[in-house]
Amino acid sequence: MRRYRPSLALLVATLLLFPATGSLEQQPAVAITSLADGDWVEGTVEVEIAAEGNFTQVELVANGAVVASGSPGDPLAWDTAVADATAPAGFTLVARASDGDGNVVQSAPVSVTVLYPRQLTSDGAADLQPEWSPDGGRLVFKSNRGLEEHIYHLYTLAVVGGDLQPIVTDRSYHGYPGWSPGGEQMVFNSYAPEEGETTSEMDIYAVNLSSGKSVQVTFDPAFDDSGRWSPAGDEISFHSSRSGSLDVWKVAVDAAGSPTGKPVRLTAGDGSEHCPRWSFDGEWITYEAEWGETNDIWVMRSDGSDARQVTNDTHYDRYPGWSPDGEWLIYDSERDGNRDLYLVPVEGGTPRRVTMDGALDRHADWSPKDNLLAFHSSRSGNFDIWLVEIPDPGKAMAARDTETGAATGELLLPLVLGATAVAVALFLRRRSP
Repeated sequence: MRRYRPSLALLVATLLLFPATGSLEQQPAVAITSLADGDWVEGTVEVEIAAEGNFTQVELVANGAVVASGSPGDPLAWDTAVADATAPAGFTLVARASDGDGNVVQSAPVSVTVLYPRQLTSDGAADLQPEWSPDGGRLVFKSNRGLEEHIYHLYTLAVVGGDLQPIVTDRSYHGYPGWSPGGEQMVFNSYAPEEGETTSEMDIYAVNLSSGKSVQVTFDPAFDDSGRWSPAGDEISFHSSRSGSLDVWKVAVDAAGSPTGKPVRLTAGDGSEHCPRWSFDGEWITYEAEWGETNDIWVMRSDGSDARQVTNDTHYDRYPGWSPDGEWLIYDSERDGNRDLYLVPVEGGTPRRVTMDGALDRHADWSPKDNLLAFHSSRSGNFDIWLVEIPDPGKAMAARDTETGAATGELLLPLVLGATAVAVALFLRRRSP
């Protein structure tokens, strides 16, 4: 009798048709469905658990301790609060489901990192637009404390110790402050309401922090805003409406901030390009661009060339800023239904959410010496300055990719082995006379 020899194609088909199940009966399962390995969370988190079977209770276990319990199908509220915590903390989560007979099924573990934002100011006024000093020791911000609602003065605040110092200038209005590379000067935008000027007549100024004397950087009747000193100290970028729409410009300056040349236009699109910020090495500028119904994050070289879109979605992505290594951009967006902070690789990719509070979190700036983000937030009831420390985003992303790959391998290996066993058994059976 002719012996049957299966072809390679038949063996492959057999592998696909007979996947391994591990058992002829479907086993009850429980899984954490709202969080994945590598996720960041903050505050009270609602964790969703899927349980297949006749279970009467589910529990959420964090680092070995039960932190929440309830009925299957109901989200479990995990309060991540830890007194005086500021540094990111890692947790391993496991879901357990039990039935009335005492049978317990446990999920695969999920590793997450909890972030702990902390409040720096609490005056009751609007404290806005924090920016780090070059040495990372202080923040500058604008505030209307003790003033009319639409008038702002500038303050610096020591991150350690909380020393608060007002910046004295010869101007009545100050907005969008930023440091010079050496920390001796401050750039800001201003107009003269006492002379009948309006915000549409804003110009860029620089002030010497020792003398309080300011110099005017731009001289145009249009709207000039969001001045930022280049890391080399020889240019100040800003956005302006002088060309008919908002565009990014820059102007050469001396050490005091006085202009030494004419402003140069860096963007010339049909949309609205604004809020430029220099990379730490001065080679690139990030900015936001509004086109129709969307507002996205872009980057370009500091001479305006090689412009490239980083985010591309239907949400308003605002106020971009750089990581010190130039690999990441921090910005705020309402893409998840609320104004929060996000990270995205400068080359583009999937954004990572940083803050998850129901309040407004905006205008983040990255510390030059560590992974500390300063931002303003309404989470205390007023706009105040907050800090949040994050893990190294590059390592976090690599770890998440590794864990995803391992999980995929763990899933595929039993499948392949089981399918191979079925194929071999079928092959041997057909070889028999």
